[in-house]
Amino acid sequence: MADDRVDPVLEALWKRVLDAWEDPKAHAAALEHAVRSESLPELAGRYRALVAEPARSHEAKVRLDAIVASAMAMLDATKATPKARVPVGITLTAFAVCAVILGWLAWILFARSG
Repeated sequence: MADDRVDPVLEALWKRVLDAWEDPKAHAAALEHAVRSESLPELAGRYRALVAEPARSHEAKVRLDAIVASAMAMLDATKATPKARVPVGITLTAFAVCAVILGWLAWILFARSG
């Protein structure tokens, strides 16, 4: 099911982008908002629609590249770090210590009862 919510901030920023196409600050503001509001696909779709227009094609492609770079940075930032594994030597040492202690306790208990 499609999301029918309209982001009024993105709408206003997009209108500013279209009105001031040559202003890099307008593009940057729209991209920053899209990153914060997780609406990069919406912004990318809007730029993709403008790639066909000869007057805006180059800038739209540049902005699409910036959106892809932002999306990749977001993915990299959220990538889970692998859990550090306990070295086998430490695991075996802990097992050996536990076995010695349990053996000593068993010897104490059975030596006194006999």
